Amino acid sequence: MPDRGLPPEALSNGRRSAVDAERVVARPVKVARAYEQLAGLLRDRILAGDLREGDRLPSETALARQAGVSRSTVRESLRTLQEAGLIERASPRIMVVKRRTDDPAYRELMHALRRSNVTFHHLHEALLVTEPQLARLAAERADRADVEGLWKIVERQEEHLDHFKEWSRLDEEFHLAIAEISGNPALIIARTPITKLLLPTLHRFIASHKHTEHATRYHHRVVGEIEAGDPDTAEAVMRRHVNDFRIAWEKAGLDLHLQIAELDES
Repeated sequence: MPDRGLPPEALSNGRRSAVDAERVVARPVKVARAYEQLAGLLRDRILAGDLREGDRLPSETALARQAGVSRSTVRESLRTLQEAGLIERASPRIMVVKRRTDDPAYRELMHALRRSNVTFHHLHEALLVTEPQLARLAAERADRADVEGLWKIVERQEEHLDHFKEWSRLDEEFHLAIAEISGNPALIIARTPITKLLLPTLHRFIASHKHTEHATRYHHRVVGEIEAGDPDTAEAVMRRHVNDFRIAWEKAGLDLHLQIAELDES
């Protein structure tokens, strides 16, 4: 029997509410397996550089204890990472982070560099095209979290001014972060291979506190202009930074037409 104390429109609204409650607004939720979660955690540590090339992973027993899982879960996680080419077995009991030279994609990149005779001069021109524009877009589109992320990278670089390989890795992270802030997926995809070319060049001549300190000051200025939302100045400062990269190369007595692939072998 309908409740005669309620007006018809209230009953109608009640029926609509019941229908709305049955509307499908979700899909079945997939809970990640424990080994997938552990593999994802280790993968993130490797890609972030916390675990570096050649670093030995803890034993299966130690990993199981740290993660609160069984050894079989650890073994499955390690198998997943090994198949992804992120780790390799150095001995029956020892797993290490795989060296990039063993990465098929990296080897193919090196082969492409040799076939195309890519030189430092080519790399500088490519940076001069991409980096100022990425800085401009970042200044137009960065939010507070983006800026805070950039400042954190710069702070970490300041802590590693005398640790040149780590500083260079952070330099790579800094410029990729700016590319991501640009929000242009085509530019991000185009910038990523350039990052792989940069590291051998940085390792070749970034070998003094003076170099790292000078470049970090540029990073300070770039982030300051991005934070201020000044695309014109951010673009101009980044252009000077890229040209200063070339000047430092020449001052180190290095040939502008030296092939990048040769740097990786030195």
